[in-house]
Amino acid sequence: MARKSKKTTTTKISWNKILRTRRSIASIVVAALCLLGLINPNVRNSVAEALPLEILGIVDPNKPLSSKTKAPFEEGIWDVVRVIDGDTILVGDWHDKNKQYTIRFIGSDTPEVVKPNTPVEPFGHEASEFTKRKIVESGNRVRLAFDGDELDRYGRSLAMVYLPMPDGTEIWLNERLIREGLARAQLQYRFSKGAKTAFQQAEAEAKSAKRNIWSR
Repeated sequence: MARKSKKTTTTKISWNKILRTRRSIASIVVAALCLLGLINPNVRNSVAEALPLEILGIVDPNKPLSSKTKAPFEEGIWDVVRVIDGDTILVGDWHDKNKQYTIRFIGSDTPEVVKPNTPVEPFGHEASEFTKRKIVESGNRVRLAFDGDELDRYGRSLAMVYLPMPDGTEIWLNERLIREGLARAQLQYRFSKGAKTAFQQAEAEAKSAKRNIWSR
């Protein structure tokens, strides 16, 4: 019986060594690929042919991140009760304030208009009017989706905001405000790499064209 027990212990140790070796090899491969500049969206599929992406620790940059915080409502189509400013709206039940939620457009920061003890910033009214106009065009309805953190430090819900248009298309309002030069890309929150890249590209375009806040 003693010999059998010893053999089992040896087998377990061997498997642990194998697992540690595999993780070490994966780490070495990742480091080598990073040094070679291979881990980027353009060659990701080629890398995947050699090793599964999960082993390399690569995640889809366009896939929404899971949240460490929880908003008090679910994703989906919501009625807009009021546009507070360019990057903040109130959604929910028109007749029940207990079922209304303040939504902050994650990753998009428009100039201040209604912040207490803060003067109205240049292009703040233009950003608010743009958001109001687009929401009216969508029939005062938005589709809210989560990507990363669902709440900010003020308790406001953070979401990607999409406008379902009559022609069946959608406007990604977070991104459109940045592209129009009516908002700055705000990247300190946790959300997907794909969305951050889209916001950075939209801001670069707005800067290059000297649109609105970048015209000064």
